[in-house]
Amino acid sequence: MTGPNAGRIIENVPMVHALSTDLRRSRPRGFRFGTAPRLGPLLLWIASLVVVAGTGTSHAAGARVSAPQGTLPADSLRAGMTGYGLSVFRGTSVDSFQMTILGVLKGNRPGADLILARAKGEFLERTGIIAGMSGSPVYVGGKLIGAVSYTWAFTKDPVAGITPIEEMLTSLNSMPEEKPEPLEPSDARYGALDLPPGAASPVPGEARPIVTPLALSGFTPEALRYLEPWLDEHGFVSAPGGGAGGEGSCDSIVPGSAVGVELVRGDMSATAIGTATYREGNRVLAFGHPFYALGRVQLPMTAATIHTIFASQQISTKVGSATRTCGTLVADRSVGIAGELGASPSMIPLSVTIRGSHSRDRRYHFEVARSRSLTPGLAAATIVSSISEALFDVGLSTTRYDLTYWLNGGKKILRRGNAIVAPAPLGGAGDDVSQTLFLLLINRFEPVRLDSLHAEISVEEGLDQAVLTSIRVQPTMAAPGESVQVEMSIRPTRQKPETRLVTLRIPPGTPPGDLVVRACNGPDTDKWDRERAPEAFDPQSLDNLLGLLSRERRGDQLFVQLYRDAKGVTVHGGEISQVPPSVLDALGGGTKSGETGPVKGTTLTEVSVSTGRVVGGCEQTTLTVLPYRPR
Repeated sequence: MTGPNAGRIIENVPMVHALSTDLRRSRPRGFRFGTAPRLGPLLLWIASLVVVAGTGTSHAAGARVSAPQGTLPADSLRAGMTGYGLSVFRGTSVDSFQMTILGVLKGNRPGADLILARAKGEFLERTGIIAGMSGSPVYVGGKLIGAVSYTWAFTKDPVAGITPIEEMLTSLNSMPEEKPEPLEPSDARYGALDLPPGAASPVPGEARPIVTPLALSGFTPEALRYLEPWLDEHGFVSAPGGGAGGEGSCDSIVPGSAVGVELVRGDMSATAIGTATYREGNRVLAFGHPFYALGRVQLPMTAATIHTIFASQQISTKVGSATRTCGTLVADRSVGIAGELGASPSMIPLSVTIRGSHSRDRRYHFEVARSRSLTPGLAAATIVSSISEALFDVGLSTTRYDLTYWLNGGKKILRRGNAIVAPAPLGGAGDDVSQTLFLLLINRFEPVRLDSLHAEISVEEGLDQAVLTSIRVQPTMAAPGESVQVEMSIRPTRQKPETRLVTLRIPPGTPPGDLVVRACNGPDTDKWDRERAPEAFDPQSLDNLLGLLSRERRGDQLFVQLYRDAKGVTVHGGEISQVPPSVLDALGGGTKSGETGPVKGTTLTEVSVSTGRVVGGCEQTTLTVLPYRPR
């Protein structure tokens, strides 16, 4: 065997045999980690929004790397040539393994070649190509030819696809400077050139990026199950890990060493582990395939250590941890990632306060990476893990949560919350956070920078819920300007029925005729309003979007509305009720036209009633408006 450290080849590395689960499968799921029906309609109308301009100041120009003297182009390779690769299999020491060139697959990817090679050695013969080897440099005749980056589904042999080094250097050097114009709306991956790893189900004979181990520390099994669909879909495999303890040295980042992309740190940590391919001064290339296909990025880059190898029939995995934050990942392209050693980017502070029964109160603090694609799900996962760690034995429960988002240097604040009942207290707040951040970070109006996020979550064991059974109005006839009393009957679970009273005033100037008095819980009232005035839920500005998100109604309140079946109109997302016919004609006759839209009926008055428990059901009755009675 050739190459450095050939004498300490890794037959002695301890191996832990993992279950034979298919870690490469993909699921036809959307962005969301879980489900939250109350936000579903928002995702439908937000789907038409276009992506905003790129995020932050790019350091891509600073990450420019030049072709080293010791490189060998793919055109110079022939089947049967031998060389060696470099990677870490235990600790931080770089080991070598033998490689034999099998050929070059011309045009295997659009405009790109793929070098085909077979690894040799007793260790790799047993494990196959290992998740975490992505980026391992390969040398032939002492010259760098590229990075181990691809493998094949269901193969038994340690055969790897190698991304040619000249393609890595050329593409990563072409990263554009930050531009003022927005990215193309059709590019949902924000400037990426290729599909993210794992974006489609693998088929036999298809080269796929080697899955990336995501070293997770502090995440509960429930949180891992919550993350699993997203991990599978985007080419990650979960692995046990530890947080960066400040140990190790950034000087250890050399070709073949373990490197990480830090996504979460604090009371929990998450770091994607791969291998450095090439270093020139403070500039580093790694992976040889996309990390998440994000284009320009600002993510913390770390040194890493490898604890052991999990061997599996499907895909063996390196088990590692970040050791020290060393710089910034600035480019994430189809041929690999590029970073700069030195200063690291800021992350988003996130705090979670959990209040449970029997004084089971806990507080957690994290920092989450800044990324329009990654931040929503990562923030949601830390919240889910916090709840499951603090209240691991809670089943049927009632959860109330309040979320506060500080945005754009404190200039904007979003507050929202809800109350739900569920078989376990895990999904509600996490799903709310992931979907809210998704809507904010891809909005088409102006850039949004999340300064921090705080979640207050209170969980009570048992289902504290009730059903609205009936309503009654007294009197049933009244004139404009007069008030009526609405009596609502509520039946709590396993308790005696209760009564709630609320007073509604008929607005002056209301024409004679019948009005509808509706009483519904928060989600059903939101649904009614979306059906009645759909254009009011099409945001026209960031402030409009923030208003829509903040006004979503809670599940532990009833909303009593006085409704009139008459035409109305929305202007710039705001509703105008009781519109005179002349005004309605001037605004487009009640048809959708530019910034106006029709309204199917008008809500004249709305009063909210706190019930103290999650309530369901809708009831309505009729109120007759008499001609105006002078006093």
